[in-house]
Amino acid sequence: MFDDLVWRVVRKRLVANRKMSRTHRKRKGVKRVVCAFQTLPKPFKSANDFVDRLLEEIRDDLVFADLLVLPRLVGNLLYGVWPVLNKRKIDEIYERLKTPYLNLLKYISKELSISIVAAGVEDFKKPPEVYVLKDGCLIYKRDLSGDEQPTAVFLDDWAIAILRREETFSFEKMRPLVEKGVYTFILLDLEEEDKNWWIEKTGLWARSQSLEVFGVKASPFGQFLDRTFKGKSYVSAPVPLTPSLNGFLTKTDERNSKVSVDLDLELLSRKRHENYKRFVSLFKET
Repeated sequence: MFDDLVWRVVRKRLVANRKMSRTHRKRKGVKRVVCAFQTLPKPFKSANDFVDRLLEEIRDDLVFADLLVLPRLVGNLLYGVWPVLNKRKIDEIYERLKTPYLNLLKYISKELSISIVAAGVEDFKKPPEVYVLKDGCLIYKRDLSGDEQPTAVFLDDWAIAILRREETFSFEKMRPLVEKGVYTFILLDLEEEDKNWWIEKTGLWARSQSLEVFGVKASPFGQFLDRTFKGKSYVSAPVPLTPSLNGFLTKTDERNSKVSVDLDLELLSRKRHENYKRFVSLFKET
């Protein structure tokens, strides 16, 4: 009985009513990706608190942002709406947060007219679902724990794909998608082991080089209840397209909470075309 009374109070806090809007400036051939909350924030006190802190973090990118990426665990931080956290019932709390969190994502996507990639609420028993939302609608959902193969997701004139960690090591898994025009791959990971940047170059970064594509990895850093996560987030690209010629357009660590970068799809397409012509020329010579 008491739990039901608490839930009635809590449920109201999980509904956002904060008014928000933006002017979105679209650019031909260029897409801005913004990965927020890479450093895990403190628990949210309400859905409106979530919205306020998100807007504060991404306000400098709002005008040009085409895709908002939220890492795993962010939805779980809505446990802060409970007045008293009963850790013995934490699994039940996570289950109750799943639908309100998805509704919150839909609200933000609609109000800001922005596409969102976000993981669902974790239950720590299996990987969560990953959602892709556009204009307030859920247009794609992938269960990371299932056998479902990655597929192209179209955001108007832009195709993306959601990957599991093991798929970033597979040239064969990603190649068919590239052939369909997918040049942006997104990985939402969760890591408790502190990996160095050399190890990072064995997965999605390596596929950016071999397949000539953009890779977006979002993996949170920080404390969550009694667990510590040490993820590294980055956006990778073919080495010639990166300012420091290291294959990273941008990367973050514990000192930064946001990753923001422009993906120049037209420049990437031109580079791929030039390399193809060079390959054909060499093939003819042999």
